[in-house]
Amino acid sequence: METIEGLRYDQADGVATITLNRPDKLNAIRWNMVIGLVDLLRQAGADPDVRVIVITGAGRAFSSGDDIVGGMGPEVPLDARSRIARAHQRGWHYELVRTLLSTPKPVVAALNGRCHGAGFVIALGCDFRVARADALIGDIRSGKAIFANQGVGLLLPQLIGSARAMDLLMTGRVIEAAEAERYGLVARVWSEADYPTELDSFVTELATGPTRVYAAWKASVNRAALQELDAYTDHENLLNLSLLGCEDTMEGVKAFAERRPPRFTGS
Repeated sequence: METIEGLRYDQADGVATITLNRPDKLNAIRWNMVIGLVDLLRQAGADPDVRVIVITGAGRAFSSGDDIVGGMGPEVPLDARSRIARAHQRGWHYELVRTLLSTPKPVVAALNGRCHGAGFVIALGCDFRVARADALIGDIRSGKAIFANQGVGLLLPQLIGSARAMDLLMTGRVIEAAEAERYGLVARVWSEADYPTELDSFVTELATGPTRVYAAWKASVNRAALQELDAYTDHENLLNLSLLGCEDTMEGVKAFAERRPPRFTGS
């Protein structure tokens, strides 16, 4: 596998582990990492020696989300003119979500700490979300007046219902792993002490199971989301365009960078 800055790939005993690897930045995600994740997932999905894929984070977080302070990198320009010019394209986050939903292997999001924004997107696209008991989970972007939901509005209501999804997305509220399990967002929660052993046991069970049967179940369960994803993403792109120049969004990002509460005006 090629070396991708911000990602680490390991493979052993039928398990491919992709680690978000910017621990000093709480694994904040840049464009090269999104593109790299798509490539690694496709390669692992096609590799007969891989029977389960695990995505996790280095250090004390799964991911804090897109790197809105340090910048996403030059691969995809974010200025208004460039965004309008490519409005007909569905983009790399779409490719990532579609790849997660369609890869013919079980994909496990192992949440070892904070999971927000684009990291939340990755987790929602996985087949299983398992968590260490101290994990903190939530989209959080609404608090910065950011709408780039990247599929969240499609996937989250299917997992926890529209009322709970609306609560988490509009308020930007962060929930602990135990509450996420109660919602049905997380399938397993393990104590900090037991987490490494329990995660290994869970993944080993998947890696030694009937892989082709798992692929059939995955295709069955994800059929509706995959059928809707294209039209959903096109609609999402239009909503994003409608928010270009939104003063509250500019204020939200500026306040986050300056580590102060935002002052929203509703415009």
